[in-house]
Amino acid sequence: MSQRGQAVSSSQHQREMLLEAATAEFAVNGFEMTSIQKIASAAGVSKAKVFYYFENKEDLYAQVLDQALRPLLAPLESVPQASSAESYWTSLKSGLNFAFEFGRRDPYTAALIRGLYRRGGDSASLLHLLDRARAGIANWLRDGQQLGAVRTDLPVPILAEVVVGALVHVDRWLASHTDADVAAEDLLSSASLAALARDALQQRTPSECEAEVSYAAENVPRETNAYLDVSATVTRRVTMRNGRHRHPAPSFDCEGFELIAAPTVFTQPPDDSETRATYGEIEVALKERLGASFARVFDHTVRHTERTPGRRPPIRITHADYGRGAGVRRFRELLSHDEAERWAGSRIVVANLWQSVAGVVHSTPLAFVDINSVREEDFIPVTVHYADRDGEIGYYRPNEDHRWYWFPFMRPSESVLFKTFDELPGEHHWSCPHAAFTAPNSPKELAGRRTSIEFRILLAFKHDERGAA
Repeated sequence: MSQRGQAVSSSQHQREMLLEAATAEFAVNGFEMTSIQKIASAAGVSKAKVFYYFENKEDLYAQVLDQALRPLLAPLESVPQASSAESYWTSLKSGLNFAFEFGRRDPYTAALIRGLYRRGGDSASLLHLLDRARAGIANWLRDGQQLGAVRTDLPVPILAEVVVGALVHVDRWLASHTDADVAAEDLLSSASLAALARDALQQRTPSECEAEVSYAAENVPRETNAYLDVSATVTRRVTMRNGRHRHPAPSFDCEGFELIAAPTVFTQPPDDSETRATYGEIEVALKERLGASFARVFDHTVRHTERTPGRRPPIRITHADYGRGAGVRRFRELLSHDEAERWAGSRIVVANLWQSVAGVVHSTPLAFVDINSVREEDFIPVTVHYADRDGEIGYYRPNEDHRWYWFPFMRPSESVLFKTFDELPGEHHWSCPHAAFTAPNSPKELAGRRTSIEFRILLAFKHDERGAA
């Protein structure tokens, strides 16, 4: 090693020795009762050497705290992103367990924390540590909002201040009630603290809310070359009911839609081949769930709220994918003659399976109208001229009797299955009206990030099978 390298190594060693000695002195005697001379003597150096490495006693104290508390702050500043709301709260519990265990295993650090709070709230060292904690907690809370775990009715900076304030008061209380012979976990359970934090921070959704939805105006075009012309709409304020709070839950058979576990989960938007590879899995899952004799996924669409060329946006006008008899025609168009004949006499149903493919849906969820609240005269038939055929879709007029539902904070592990056509609806409407809308209390930082996929599925039921409306 060169002379310069030896000098650097010796200097670093002296600094580490000073920090080690200062840690012990501050932990045992506290900031006020510890002198620079004591620290220098314990490290075997002159008092002047202390001021060579540190500006003053406060600077030395701050660097002791930074080094001692780094293992506690580092996980907070680089929290691995959870994959679900439940794993998010599990990580909180694990983090608090780690903090309690760390204090038990490292009595010097526990004593430093007690001394830090006993100094008072105006300590520059404490304020610096709290700034670091506040920044890490804010990032952790933003991740929780993205997962639908953390409440979004308050801004992240306010939530972060609440968390930091709570931690300070808990730490102060522990500092005044613990000593070297009493561990924090003897007075307070980390599990109880985790439960308290979850109760205060977790996302809460109302059983209903007021929201604006778009209906068709009477002058809406009745023929179009583009799917769902939304050039003539009217807005109505409606009561939106939370489907998660409804008991019994809305069902595919009764209301025309239901929340189910996603047959296949996407953590990011898939390409076309990846999506088509899941068709078979979806068909098997829906046949089993609905008791259908036949299921065929025949198409899918990915939608984005980001308006960029080539991307299809969510559809905000209240609509049906098929007219009164269009679903049966589509069934026959998509199947071979022999296959269509095989299911002649069966009840034909067309369904959509809708889900997120890029995190939790916040700002632009899909909403559904209970088919029992829809009248036939609400429907406005529209002819669509495609390159190879004509099809029929439909819009809906406003009707104050419509019962609207939505499922807030849809996760990629969830799907909504809903009817777009039912050949034998009985007293029900043949299709479930639906539309995207802007959810209330959706914070700006989460707005515009919905990416969803919808699968279109042909279903056939023999008349003695489940599926009767």
